[in-house]
Amino acid sequence: MKKEELLNRITDSPGSIRISSLSSKEEAEHIVALAKHLEYEGKIVLSEYCIENKPISVSLTATQIT
Repeated sequence: MKKEELLNRITDSPGSIRISSLSSKEEAEHIVALAKHLEYEGKIVLSEYCIENKPISVSLTATQIT
């Protein structure tokens, strides 16, 4: 997943998103790192995140800064 893709998903969501069917924990960690990078760039406010193991998925609570 690319940064722009994640930003679009956050923009289109009501604040919480869940990305599932990930192939590995590393992929989940990559998505969290992208979210943190978007926050560092001032594009979102990341309230919380969670990596779940079975099935591997990422839940994010974030809002876009306009």
